[in-house]
Amino acid sequence: MILSALAASVTAALRAAPPGLHGGGDEYWGLAWAALDWLERNVEAGMATLETGAGSSTIVFAARGARHVAVTPDSAEETRIRAACRELGLEDAGVRFLIGSSHEVLPGWDGGPLDLALIDGAHGFPYPILDWWHLAPHIRVGGRMLVDDAYMPAVGALVDALRASRAWAVEEAVGHRTVVVRKLADELPDFDWRGERIGGRMSFRYLPPLRRAAAAIQHRLFTTELGLRAVAKARGRSHLRWRKTG
Repeated sequence: MILSALAASVTAALRAAPPGLHGGGDEYWGLAWAALDWLERNVEAGMATLETGAGSSTIVFAARGARHVAVTPDSAEETRIRAACRELGLEDAGVRFLIGSSHEVLPGWDGGPLDLALIDGAHGFPYPILDWWHLAPHIRVGGRMLVDDAYMPAVGALVDALRASRAWAVEEAVGHRTVVVRKLADELPDFDWRGERIGGRMSFRYLPPLRRAAAAIQHRLFTTELGLRAVAKARGRSHLRWRKTG
């Protein structure tokens, strides 16, 4: 199948006949079609881009003429993706593969500023956060990052943190599982927790039930502004100092 100039899009061609890029070459995993279409509409020729994970998105980056890096632990994926590009009549010379796990590859990657990155590699904790940590310094201010599978807990915690950050802005959700964020400034995350709801509400769920309830009451009484004021009033010690936690 050769993708002609008359074809609606690379996304449409992939959707019509998904190639076997993963597993033993007989499986297809990839971004949701809406996110793949977003890439096709937003990636421009000459952009510097990188993704953790590889697949249909890599084909779209190639089709759009990006200077692209794909990080994957499976060298066979490179062979299959390049073959799929040839089948579609797409040039893939601008795509470079780094073979290895992202948490091992990215710390030593010395590439220049990135216009756009896609995090879609390992989804268990803490790998999506590590991918962001190693890639964030390379994203130029104003550049964007796609975070896929944001409904998964480890990925959702990353999105929560970026939503609360002064240096990043959540721009939009593409489909139901991919989030687009934009870098606003070169800043490290805060070193202290300031009450941000990262990964959901504050919880003592790691404790047994009875200790969980006691810890929640103790926290409200002795570490929140309202609780400390109430204790001070009850004790008649208006001079009692309290510490804000959020």
